[in-house]
Amino acid sequence: MHRVAAEALGATALVGTLIASLASSASPASTASSTSPDKAAGSATSAEPPWVPFPEEDFTYRADRCGFDVNVHIVKAGEFVKTVTTFSNGNPQTQLFKGPLIMQFTNAETGTSIERNASGRAFETFGPDGSFKSLTIQNDGSHFVAGLPPNSDPGPGIYLVSGEWSTLVISDDGTRNLVLGPNGSAENLCIPLAS
Repeated sequence: MHRVAAEALGATALVGTLIASLASSASPASTASSTSPDKAAGSATSAEPPWVPFPEEDFTYRADRCGFDVNVHIVKAGEFVKTVTTFSNGNPQTQLFKGPLIMQFTNAETGTSIERNASGRAFETFGPDGSFKSLTIQNDGSHFVAGLPPNSDPGPGIYLVSGEWSTLVISDDGTRNLVLGPNGSAENLCIPLAS
């Protein structure tokens, strides 16, 4: 879906900056009791938080994902984010993401390049300290990209994930797990990039 998923949140500076800015500008009154982002958004008062543009920048996956560095170029970006629930300290608890995102992946050693569509709708959850907890696809037409390092399940790689309820989870010990929804799929982009 976006760069948080793309880096499987080894937490990028961009994400930290975005979370901090949203925490300071979002309405802290929207803490909802429901775990469903749609219900949480619906339970907000009339001062519901706005959709805010989510900036995307080119970046590089380290070689521990594929065995070689992978440069990622953002071909098209138009994503928006909205904070729908917050903790009492003002930090986001649940955020919704939507919009187009086309990414080009290039093997830094061979120049082999592929392009993938990571557009769609998803929601993220965070801990009270701002730590990333999970990213979940909201419908079958959506996608996200997850870069998983060693000790991840299903293993290291750069995965294009699709399917409603497909989820990336980061445990407290830092392990990262990809769980596919009923119609979910995951393409390991390292395979075509290695050829």
